[in-house]
Amino acid sequence: MIKFCLVTLTFTAAVSALSADSISALTAKGERVEGPISNANGNWRIGPNNYAIKDILLIRFAPDPPPARVDSGIFLRGESMLTGTLLTIIGEQAEAASSAFGNLKLKRDDIAGAFFPLPSGQTENMAALAHYSGVLAATLNSYGAPFSPGSLCRVRFAGLDEMLADKLMRVGTDQILLTTKSKSIETVKRQFVRMIELSVPPSPAPPADDEKLGPEVIVRLKAGDLLRGRVVKLSDNALTLKTEFMGERNIPRPLLAALFLAGGTLDNPSGATWLSAIKPAKSIHTPVFDAEFPARADASVDGGDMQVQGVPLERGIGVHSKSELVFALDGAPRRFVTLCGIDAETGGRGGVTARVLADGKEVWKSGEITAKDPAQLVSVDLGAAKTLTLYVDYGSDNDDSGDHFDWGWAAVIRN
Repeated sequence: MIKFCLVTLTFTAAVSALSADSISALTAKGERVEGPISNANGNWRIGPNNYAIKDILLIRFAPDPPPARVDSGIFLRGESMLTGTLLTIIGEQAEAASSAFGNLKLKRDDIAGAFFPLPSGQTENMAALAHYSGVLAATLNSYGAPFSPGSLCRVRFAGLDEMLADKLMRVGTDQILLTTKSKSIETVKRQFVRMIELSVPPSPAPPADDEKLGPEVIVRLKAGDLLRGRVVKLSDNALTLKTEFMGERNIPRPLLAALFLAGGTLDNPSGATWLSAIKPAKSIHTPVFDAEFPARADASVDGGDMQVQGVPLERGIGVHSKSELVFALDGAPRRFVTLCGIDAETGGRGGVTARVLADGKEVWKSGEITAKDPAQLVSVDLGAAKTLTLYVDYGSDNDDSGDHFDWGWAAVIRN
């Protein structure tokens, strides 16, 4: 049985009013909470209330949007990305210069890839690296992500050429040495390389003591870093995060932008599943004319960073009206939560209506949503539905001009 229960709130005012010691959070029940925050014994204390870590989808430490672009970074095994530069890989060791942590000594097996600044005067031709959203999708393994660091070994040049490799033997400051599939040895000048991808072994199972810290989270820094790990402690001065590649590391509070659950698959007995990590069973765009705008995971429909009325949306799905997305569920009792609205990239244009259906039955319907409206927080009980449909239609103008709609933070949570 589907329970027709919903919460529709605006989120913008709370985010824009954050002070140094206050945060805004979104819970797995679709509630907005705010106030001073601390962490102890695997739980969050926000204002006067306590929450288990698994019950908080998102914590916004600062209203800063993601950087417009990240010029260089290092992809790490286990879905993390450091802003900075991969300096060298020699033997089984690697060295990186991190913008947040300084010089780091890392294991070769932890390096899933790296991207480098374009040569002077070179025009960007790898569109997915032109925006932070492409880096985000690659790091988080969003469905349809343009890159898959860690899965294969290749060199991508500043032009559109690429070279598949058997192994990157050495990365130096001037040259990259690799063996090809035919076992020949090639030397490539680093100045011409835009990106490298390395195949890495799967991450080991976490120690039992780590699991006591609670589920994995993703921490976004203001510079654009994405760090996957488990929260050890949060104080007024720093967040202590335990990662696979750095161990326990203190991150000063002023560097923090957001923290959100890493999420899991639908068969995960607890926690959230981000819809941007699942390939939809059906994805249809019906344009007024002939232009096709396919849905994008963890990006706006134009491929930029999602943002509604000043609120960054690091996870979610960007669509264009008319849009229909259908996701197959497993019949377990679940709740759907989203923070949705017209993306800021439209420059004030656009108007839509949106609906949510569970097994074909409407459980939520918006009024007309325009680009002037703040993000709406929607929470509906899906019961034991086996399909979830997200539908976006034209607004009162019966036109799709500017109808760039974000299903931000779209998640299903097992009850």
